[in-house]
Amino acid sequence: MFIWTMALAVATHAQDSLRQVNLEEVVVSGNKIVEQKNDIPHQIDLILQPTIQRTSPLTTADALSNSGAVFVQKSQQGGGSPVIRGFEANRILLVVDGVRMNNAIYRAGHLQNSITTDPNVMERIEVLQGAGSVIYGTDAIGGVINFFTRKPALGDSSKLTGKTNGFFRYSSANQGLTGHAAINLGNRKWASLTAVTASDFGDLRSGANDMMDYPGFGDANFYVKRMNGRDSMLTNNDPNVQRYSGYQQLDVLQKVRYVPGNGTEHMVNFQISSSTDVPRYDRLQTLSNGKAKFAEWYYGPQNRTFLSYEYKKAVKKWWVDDLRFTPAVQLIGESRHDRGFNNAERNNFNEGLVIYSGNLDLYKQLNGHEIRYGAEITHNILESEAHSDNIDNGTQKAIASRYPDGSYSTTGLYFSHRWEILNKKIILSDGIRFSSVKIDANFDPQFYESSMKHVRQESQSQNLHLGFVTNLSGGLRLNAMLSTGFRNPNIDDLGKTYTTSGGDLMVANPDLRPEQVFYREIGMTQQLGTYGFFNVNFYLSTLNDAIVARPYSLNGQDSTSFLGSRYRTLANINVGKAKVWGITSSIKFQISSALTLKGNITYTEGKDLTNDVPLDHIAPLFGNSTLLYEAKRFFAQANFMFNGMKKIEDYSPSGEDNQQYATPDGTPAWHTWNVYLGKQLSKMLRIQLGVENIGDLNYRTFASGINAPGRNFVVSVHWGGK
Repeated sequence: MFIWTMALAVATHAQDSLRQVNLEEVVVSGNKIVEQKNDIPHQIDLILQPTIQRTSPLTTADALSNSGAVFVQKSQQGGGSPVIRGFEANRILLVVDGVRMNNAIYRAGHLQNSITTDPNVMERIEVLQGAGSVIYGTDAIGGVINFFTRKPALGDSSKLTGKTNGFFRYSSANQGLTGHAAINLGNRKWASLTAVTASDFGDLRSGANDMMDYPGFGDANFYVKRMNGRDSMLTNNDPNVQRYSGYQQLDVLQKVRYVPGNGTEHMVNFQISSSTDVPRYDRLQTLSNGKAKFAEWYYGPQNRTFLSYEYKKAVKKWWVDDLRFTPAVQLIGESRHDRGFNNAERNNFNEGLVIYSGNLDLYKQLNGHEIRYGAEITHNILESEAHSDNIDNGTQKAIASRYPDGSYSTTGLYFSHRWEILNKKIILSDGIRFSSVKIDANFDPQFYESSMKHVRQESQSQNLHLGFVTNLSGGLRLNAMLSTGFRNPNIDDLGKTYTTSGGDLMVANPDLRPEQVFYREIGMTQQLGTYGFFNVNFYLSTLNDAIVARPYSLNGQDSTSFLGSRYRTLANINVGKAKVWGITSSIKFQISSALTLKGNITYTEGKDLTNDVPLDHIAPLFGNSTLLYEAKRFFAQANFMFNGMKKIEDYSPSGEDNQQYATPDGTPAWHTWNVYLGKQLSKMLRIQLGVENIGDLNYRTFASGINAPGRNFVVSVHWGGK
């Protein structure tokens, strides 16, 4: 769903932008600089702070799902893997405050890293649909999700003044409690923003009303508990309560901003996100020969520490008008732990990453031509360790780590240009990028044959973009674009070893090549007088050398022993060609000054053309519609969300679509009704109430391993100024 910018939000955004613009709709994601959304041939969806606040999402993944612009998969409550136009995980790029989050071990399956950003500090989220490699480099094959956190607000005098705000929230489906508090201090030149969010989510309750054709679908009928030194399968007295799905999370944001004048601005940005152990619910519900396969399976605390410095300057030289420089460092810590049912050996896989990066972005306007250019460099240092410990006698031994130790580095130079012709009746845009990616990986010789001791890989890519926008009479806007993109295999693609949810063993393949995409999009937008618009976009992506998991022969055999068991081996390989195509459509209609109707729908198909099988991560038909009434001190919002059916024959054979968590026919279609209300009780106090999944439907989204929340009452009390 397109969320259109309110005048107040635009004014605030423009004051903090590199260029002072006064437009009804502005975005940054198209070319890393503030520009009018209608000038860009890409489809870009905006999720603004007021929209996020109205639905009070528990995580950023939920905020993306609520928007209707992004499909989200979940394997556990503490997760949420966005899918954009048939691409997921390391084929879409996550960016926070101008710094890429994707790293050396972003995997191709389902990725929960979006929840390490706090939805309660977001100024806005921009979703760039389709290939964005010319501006953003590797990984931006399916699109880019840009998270922009709030900036410290300056004061209007030399005296330091402060504002506080916060909320408490309760959600009934998981007995969840969240507390958020923020304080902004500022004068004319200095400002500081401190925000803290703490959440405690209990076990998630699914809906009680089964679909007629699939009674008991996804019910949690058992759980495992260790008693008297043995694991026991116990009957769950309430199958709608998905035991061992709860977790806790803490998010901290600290920004300091200094604006001395003369078009100069400095900002230090510090973020921490840390969770407790996050149970991998889908694995805990997996059976093997009628018994639980695992007694334990959980992600260890997921820790993200982020520090960046942003320097902005209005230079006004012959070669540049505006300049932004952003060096950053990120520390990532994550782990996974599993123990088989009645097996005393717990396997522990621990990863630590240090990521250094620097971005330089410049802008110049010349006689109706707008030029943007810049550079990006990143360097990832990975340390991976694994061991097993015996929970009975405390002994410990080394086992093969999930990844080899190593480094992963990217370098890119980009140039983009836009030409506005005939008073913006025609807008042409073009761009080019040169990229280089290097991998240096060292495998532990005690676990791998000598030929796999060391792998070094280097690749280059050149990407092009050509776009066209024309504004015709009668409020008709046409857009078209051609773009190439790439994703270089990272250490996860090249050297990962793990057991899949389908019971196979993923092994390393050092011969991977980058996958390349050729992206096409055409669309039209028709203004409906002064009341709204209707939009439709068609897109087609062709992948060459697409990286997919397939059966793989290791040492001449199609199976191998790992951690005491025999597995069929899989590996990531380059297939000849794959294709993804689809259509999106959206509408907005202003029924009255206080009543707005919005809606959108997305349909996608994808196929591995070489092997003539469905491609993985292809979401079924999905979308939503929203009716919003908003007065000065009150709002009411009704929301309808839906997914079509994903037939079992349309699942990918790779296992990434989690066929084992579907019905024999596939993932059933579903729809939910949701209502949100808010009342401003005073200048400093607001109360909100939401009822989600009003029908208490028991359903599961495609490729997910946990059922969605049942009827969920969300109550929050907010205080303070905005």
